[in-house]
Amino acid sequence: MVLCAARPIEQVTVAEIAAAAGMTPAAVYYHYRSKDEVLLAAVRRFARALTTRLCDELDRSPDVPIGDVLDAMLHWCSHRRDAALVYFVRSPGWNSAVEALRGAHRAEVVIVLEAELARRHGKSSPARCGVAATALSSLLEVAAVAWLTEDAVLADLGRRRFGAEVRAIAEDIGAL
Repeated sequence: MVLCAARPIEQVTVAEIAAAAGMTPAAVYYHYRSKDEVLLAAVRRFARALTTRLCDELDRSPDVPIGDVLDAMLHWCSHRRDAALVYFVRSPGWNSAVEALRGAHRAEVVIVLEAELARRHGKSSPARCGVAATALSSLLEVAAVAWLTEDAVLADLGRRRFGAEVRAIAEDIGAL
């Protein structure tokens, strides 16, 4: 992940991946048909970890504001910066398999958030919870990109204020 986080994926070679993993290129090719499959496996691993962490955050503190959950996810991504950069910044659009995986993962995150919103707001319609969950998932993804790339908005606001704004927007969305 470090290699793909540091520079464009197309510039990373299988030989470099093998060296970073303490393997030979032949050993990499034994397990994966191509560099694309290595990337797909890394993206899949991060997606699973992200979903697991999101569920853990929601389960650990069922009454914590939803904005705090998203903020905690941003900090979690910071501690896995290389993997998060590959997932959120470098891999989108890389190939159809990665895009299919990312789409399936996005749908999984929406389902998790939709269930959480339904639990918190039992009387809200499923459609409303679904739309709000989609918005929260999108907010998480866009905020993670800004957080990881330290874009102009984050640079202008600073991490603390940016996190506060993400929390506030998430609360607005989650209020239903």
